[in-house]
Amino acid sequence: MESKDTAYWIQQLSDVQLPVLSGVMQEINAVTQCTESSAEQLSELIMRDSALTTKVLRLANSVTNTRGSNKVNTISRAVVQLGFKGIKAISLSIMLVDSLLKNKDKERMMQWMARGFHTAVQAENLMKQIDNQADEEVFITALLLHVGDMAFWSMKGEHAKLLHSALDSTGDFSSPRLEQKVLGTTLKEVGVALADKWNLGEDLKEVLSPGHKPSLRTQAVLLGEKISAAAEKGWDSPEFTDVLVDASMFTGASLQDMRAHIMAGAERATTVAHTFGAESITRYIPKADGAETEPAKEAEATPAATAISAANDSVNADAKLQLEILREMGNMIEHNIDINTLFKMLTEGIQKGVGFERVALCLIDPQVTVMTAKYVLGAKTEPWRDELKMPVKAQQDNLFAYCLHKQVTAWMKRKSSCGLEHLINKRMQNLIDVDNCVIAAIYTGKRTIGLLVADRGMKGADITQEQFDSYCHFVQQANSSLAMLAAQSKR
Repeated sequence: MESKDTAYWIQQLSDVQLPVLSGVMQEINAVTQCTESSAEQLSELIMRDSALTTKVLRLANSVTNTRGSNKVNTISRAVVQLGFKGIKAISLSIMLVDSLLKNKDKERMMQWMARGFHTAVQAENLMKQIDNQADEEVFITALLLHVGDMAFWSMKGEHAKLLHSALDSTGDFSSPRLEQKVLGTTLKEVGVALADKWNLGEDLKEVLSPGHKPSLRTQAVLLGEKISAAAEKGWDSPEFTDVLVDASMFTGASLQDMRAHIMAGAERATTVAHTFGAESITRYIPKADGAETEPAKEAEATPAATAISAANDSVNADAKLQLEILREMGNMIEHNIDINTLFKMLTEGIQKGVGFERVALCLIDPQVTVMTAKYVLGAKTEPWRDELKMPVKAQQDNLFAYCLHKQVTAWMKRKSSCGLEHLINKRMQNLIDVDNCVIAAIYTGKRTIGLLVADRGMKGADITQEQFDSYCHFVQQANSSLAMLAAQSKR
């Protein structure tokens, strides 16, 4: 089948598949771009459609209520309160959603729309944490981020079927390579062209083609997109673990609070979709999995109140210290920090920041036969320096060797089997709490550096989900910093 180009698909979407939507958008653009236009002219245009009027007022009130304004009862007042740009963005997004939802049998379109709503809520929440104000422009920009994907997948035709089959065969949600092969362009390029043709705003254009120094709004939208995509992989997936750290660093919130904010955002995305009349897409929005759905209150957000603690804890987690150390590790290349300092920061972050009573970073000798505890923190760890000299050849049948050569993280839990219990020997049982510990490989590329071992002390309190998440964040940051050091040394 002959492939086309971006111009062809824009013509198909605007003039063939979505002509009514394209026409109304151009009409609104004409009014809002004219310097002589009045609020009444824009109001009259919106009020031609009673359903559109109702939704615009509902959303306008949702926005203005966050600013402490009185209830908006008329479109004219909504225009005055939010301005032409705000009402235009709200109107265009509502019309786009309504037009596309007429094709409810288009599953991929609905999946992209669901991601759009989830991205929009997460992006708005990120901005709100920075300046304590809801940002409707960020919300609309994020909602329209994948306008090209949503519009294309609402289409009928052989190209859509062919691309759908190609993606199904690979298991990918999207693939620029396959899009280029089948369509002669990518759906991102289609989105950029649509944003320009329909004049969807400069903010959207910047997000679709961010420069070297993107604005905070653009960063929030792109991070919101990463959050929504990672959540689709699962709340415990490595992708979500990575983006949780990114969000924490962007906002300055603790990892625990950030997880709670994101979970609450996923729940709110469903509510917002209902407000838009998009109930049918809510099944594609990731649901919170029983974790907290409300972030900690601002009044309680002190180092003592945000500490992650459990019954009988002797060491409390310090969210502020965690964030400081993670940032220092992330900036170590710029500040020329040596590798020994990195390792000290890592062990201190795990013990004092995350709240593990005992931590050891064990390094591997050049022959990769035995590991040695090099950096050790915590009470009753004196024997570790000598006795943690474990054999770690690839063929060794113990948990340390397994984690090292598989480059994986093991969380050993009480009363919960992970299938690795057969790799625990008597010597390990005498040194660490094998029923309540974490072990992770530290590496750069294919080269393994060592193992990071941590527990709560013998018979200490159970490791919490928050502590495990934080531990993983430190491991990932250490591995990332080692990779940057390795790359730097090759230059």
